[in-house]
Amino acid sequence: MLILLASTLFLSAFLLFCSEPMVGKMVLPILGGAASVWTTCVLFFQLMLLAGYVYTHLLGKLKRVQQQILVHLPLMLLAIVFLPIRFSHGSGNPSEAPVSWLLQHLLISVGLPFAVISATAPLLQNWLAKTPAASGRDPYFLYATSNAGSLLALIAYPALVEPRYGVAAQSSLWLRGYGVLVAMVAFAAVLIWRESRFVKKEQDSVVDEPVPVAPTWRTRTFWLGASFVPSALMLAVTNHISLNIGSVPFLWIVPLAVYLLTFIMAFARKIRFSTKIVSAAATLALLVLFPIAAVGVPVSTGAIWYLMGAHIAILFFGALLCHSALADSRPSTKYLTEFYFMIALGGVLSGVFAAIIAPGLFRTVFEYPLLVAMIVLFRVSNEQDQRINWRDAAWLVPFGALVAAGLYSVLKWAQIDVTAFSISWDYWKDDLKAPENLAVLGVEATLVLGALFFRKRIVRFTLAFSILILTYAIILPPEFEGASRIYVARNFFGVKKVLFDLDTNMRKLVHGDTMHGVESLDITLAGQPLSYYHKTGPIGDLMTMVSSRPNQRIGVVGLGTGTIAAYGNATRRITFFDVDPQVVDIAQGFFTFYRRCGQSCDVVIGDGRLSILAQPDRTFDLLILDAFNSDSIPGHLVSVEAVHMYMSKLKPDGVLLFHVSNRYLDVEKLASAVSLDAGLVAFVRHDNDEGPTGKASSDYVAAVNNEDDIRDIPHGDEWIRVERPTDLRGWTDDYSNMMSIIRW
Repeated sequence: MLILLASTLFLSAFLLFCSEPMVGKMVLPILGGAASVWTTCVLFFQLMLLAGYVYTHLLGKLKRVQQQILVHLPLMLLAIVFLPIRFSHGSGNPSEAPVSWLLQHLLISVGLPFAVISATAPLLQNWLAKTPAASGRDPYFLYATSNAGSLLALIAYPALVEPRYGVAAQSSLWLRGYGVLVAMVAFAAVLIWRESRFVKKEQDSVVDEPVPVAPTWRTRTFWLGASFVPSALMLAVTNHISLNIGSVPFLWIVPLAVYLLTFIMAFARKIRFSTKIVSAAATLALLVLFPIAAVGVPVSTGAIWYLMGAHIAILFFGALLCHSALADSRPSTKYLTEFYFMIALGGVLSGVFAAIIAPGLFRTVFEYPLLVAMIVLFRVSNEQDQRINWRDAAWLVPFGALVAAGLYSVLKWAQIDVTAFSISWDYWKDDLKAPENLAVLGVEATLVLGALFFRKRIVRFTLAFSILILTYAIILPPEFEGASRIYVARNFFGVKKVLFDLDTNMRKLVHGDTMHGVESLDITLAGQPLSYYHKTGPIGDLMTMVSSRPNQRIGVVGLGTGTIAAYGNATRRITFFDVDPQVVDIAQGFFTFYRRCGQSCDVVIGDGRLSILAQPDRTFDLLILDAFNSDSIPGHLVSVEAVHMYMSKLKPDGVLLFHVSNRYLDVEKLASAVSLDAGLVAFVRHDNDEGPTGKASSDYVAAVNNEDDIRDIPHGDEWIRVERPTDLRGWTDDYSNMMSIIRW
């Protein structure tokens, strides 16, 4: 029976984690690639998980397990009516109220199957507790099995499922998996039904069994906090790494995998560390690594992976500490369903915090050090009296003053050039021995030892550690920018920074670790297109080629700094399509390209594909897709169906231009494949000339109906006709595979 239950929980978790990305891929072509679309999907899944746990808790009110089985099995069969999972535009206009439209259609399409599957883990554990089996007295170890299924799905979906099957085939396979799950739950129910008949006899033979203690509201709050903090920390670490270190494809898998691994380790029955050992290890690790969480330190390329490893270590120790404390506080099986409800509620609140509250509250990922400061609240200590008293404040006030004064004064006294700071072997070998750097390390060691002085009292140590890390987070980041920070903005789409580089006298827009355009403040270069959009580059070629045409219309997906607006004039109108309103404000307020363009330029805010779809046919001479220089390209913008739609919006001799410069992904191969699959002719130009001031190397693919449409282009000998890549399956609205274009 245990093997069957463990296998059933494993399969249910696997199906859940496979369904989330599958459903997300289904809705993107309908609603576009806005970050709020995926955020809404994630929030919906968390709410359905919570609904499944609430259902389990209410079902647990039925005293006889046979009654619970008679309710649950028909509900699982009813969910088959909503399968296979599929989406269409259906009723209503998704563009008018996309969030409510999406939530409504998600609820109708996958709400019941998802909620029913999410109830499997706590429900089967609760059923096991109703049997006389010895493992039924503490069935929480099965939660580790459930998380193992989630972890396997997390790895298998991008590596095995997505590369082989389109979403229609995935949905069909998922339906079969659900059928197997129903059969396994039914078989388990038969065994449990049979075993539960002996419970009464077993209970009669036991005398003086202790009465389960009901959890207090303090305990429930502890459960909520111990589930909220690691979940929110996992999201914060993911954001911090992708925005401040490197936008590496699929990097988000690593923090989520570590998060699930700590759940498995904490709830495992045989192989686990005591919370006391975890507390000691986590305290030491956090005191050593906390500056990395507080400060986004510029690093050399060779040190990126070491720094990422440090952030993952912070997440590992922090999540393991919280989840170990959660496992240690698990209640009697009588309150099992309530325990899992609080865990699910903590997950929902962390999602709301990460997706809605934090972007509105902080301009940077400040929640990261804030959450790290909260981790130590879940330590265990030998000190018996952990109540808050006035002595906590009496000790901490002078400690806070010492931290702020010591940190600030040593930086100013030593006059350390922190903008040149780089984590590299040469630095540790030579520069670290400099007196000023030794002074910094000395002050830091003193502050850490000062915080360690409070370690025996949990609340006092938490406050001391909070003062330490938050002071670092407030004082140091501006010192490490590498350029003067002019403006910082944050929303659903990430953190955008406008920086001024004194050495080059240029302003630049940075989103994560990607530069989205620059403008020189020199009088001779002000307003001139630089970086990837230079007049001598591929963009300049296309603008020159269409310059003799009457009533020119240019469409650009992706605004950035608005550099392409420099090509606007009285006979050429340029329309930008951008999904992020903050980028529009930045382009208009901190760069002059768009302002100089005047009436010849306009901006449409919304998803690029949907916005272009709304334009009249045969409108544009040139469509530029400039949305592929990040770590995860919007697949719905570069499918065969999307290319067909773009061509319908172009004039007969119009050109579709893909900006394919990307450090991590081979977008050139993808753009070439979908263009040729759509029946077009494609050419590529690799412009590696960085001689002119401010120019950056760039790669572009141009797709046209006929080869003659690009005959008069400048640098014609540098535009090479591309062949269909043989090792890439073309992307469609049904099929996409990020793994196939990663630059390994």
